[in-house]
Amino acid sequence: MLHKKWKILNTDVSKSIIDVVLQNRNLPPTHMDPFRLSERMHSPYLLPDMEKGVSRILKAIENNEKILIFGDYDVDGMTSTALMVFFFRKINYPLEFMLPHREKDGYGLRPASVDAIAEKGVQLVITVDNGISSGEAVDLAASKDIDIVVTDHHLQEGALPNAAAVINPNRIDSEYPFKSICGAVVAFKLIYALSEKLMPEDEYKNFLMNLLDLAAIGTISDVMPLRDENYAIVKFGLKVLSGTKRPGLVELKKISGVKEKTVTPISVGFFLAPRLNASGRLESAETALKLLITRSPEEARDLAQYLDMLNRKRQGLQNDYLTSALDEITALDEPLDKVLFVENSEWQAGLIGLVSGRLKEQYARPSFAFTRDANGNYVGSARSIEAFHVTNALTRFKDYFTNYGGHHKAAGLTVPAEKYEAFKKEFTAYVNETLMDEDLIPLLEIDSVIEIDQLSINTAQMIGEIGPFGETNSEPVFVLKNARIRDIILMSAGRHLKLVVEKGNQAFECVWWNAGENKDEIRFGEMIDAAFKMNINNWRGSTKLQLVIEDIKEAV
Repeated sequence: MLHKKWKILNTDVSKSIIDVVLQNRNLPPTHMDPFRLSERMHSPYLLPDMEKGVSRILKAIENNEKILIFGDYDVDGMTSTALMVFFFRKINYPLEFMLPHREKDGYGLRPASVDAIAEKGVQLVITVDNGISSGEAVDLAASKDIDIVVTDHHLQEGALPNAAAVINPNRIDSEYPFKSICGAVVAFKLIYALSEKLMPEDEYKNFLMNLLDLAAIGTISDVMPLRDENYAIVKFGLKVLSGTKRPGLVELKKISGVKEKTVTPISVGFFLAPRLNASGRLESAETALKLLITRSPEEARDLAQYLDMLNRKRQGLQNDYLTSALDEITALDEPLDKVLFVENSEWQAGLIGLVSGRLKEQYARPSFAFTRDANGNYVGSARSIEAFHVTNALTRFKDYFTNYGGHHKAAGLTVPAEKYEAFKKEFTAYVNETLMDEDLIPLLEIDSVIEIDQLSINTAQMIGEIGPFGETNSEPVFVLKNARIRDIILMSAGRHLKLVVEKGNQAFECVWWNAGENKDEIRFGEMIDAAFKMNINNWRGSTKLQLVIEDIKEAV
């Protein structure tokens, strides 16, 4: 069992649990008060070039120009594109769209895509969730009399593309008050500004409210912080998603097993998004986009079933890749380095990030997974831990790469074959020297010690009101000290554990997901400290409290 390092933020059990959770997240006491969406949203015109973008699009509409939306192959890119499709449908204006293929085209608007767009006779391209780094493609488009309106949220790395507008909260010159919005929200902001110009107030407000389901899916899938306007978008967007009438989302929820009246970020992140992402990882992302925008329940049902099949295929391949990677690691004779490298030329590039992510979780250290492209280059995906900014580290070795990019805990890179072994050797030596042994112990941040009189369905419901939970507004974790294990039950052929723990005269049902391998390390009657999340389990008409175990330690 890989034990975690516990950091308990509050040990005073006399304090209100709700107050403690709010304080730990630097949330004001008014956080749980009712609010209107408009009270938490920033004006679209605070985004740089919004006026220019709106003006160019309105001119295109007035002159009946041919418009194309150029998106991306991940869920943020799909939902951004779908949002634009719904807007142009609303105003009854014809539209084309294009999503790049992950392996054939790569990320972002590139010259080859511009050539294909030119053949369609397009006069205006609106990029969504990409474009900030497409200067060469934008210049080529200009030479073909195609204007580009860029909407993106990625960091500006170099000079801005010479586009008709570059709408991006993360431009160097941006003064937008909250920069951590995803591509779908930037697209939503553009639609907001356009709708104000083209629709009566009541009509555009109702239209925008009904788009929040897609904006919320994009925000959650792109792991944006649930703060500021993101919190409002997701809180309202999940309500819209719960009652959505979109045939694609209705069928996607059905086949994903999302039956709750209230859809949660977990429903999106673990059930809906993986099925949408499977399309872009294994084949063409346009299959998932068609699901999102279809008007036909029959087509939606067929597409949802197809995406579910692709996701099962993705899971099977991922498990095969992971087994191969684990075999490679366990076959090593020497102690593990503080960074892991695995490679296999047969792996699909769309899945290697899932492999490096699982290795990072299992071994609590930065992990790289590589495959080979058609030219023999090593194409890699990295996932890292809190103590190691992987992209900053890669910058020290940038001369080894044909391209790379990422952020604190994730990166992608391409290494020519002749440089790969030297890079791996030097980077490993750098990480071994940089990271301390204690950096490799996962940290579990616990909100508070809790007593049995605070463990109730009512408390769980009140905690739920602090949500929706997600990035930077994590679901609270508590610790019950000096509890006794009364029962241990294996679930799902030994994959999960169900425990009954008791303290005082009360017993509590617990589940410990993916912890079957820990069954031999805990004993009946053992006194433990249990760290857990407090959930409500609705099953066959009955409602009861359920503790979801995060870690267990022997009571001191």
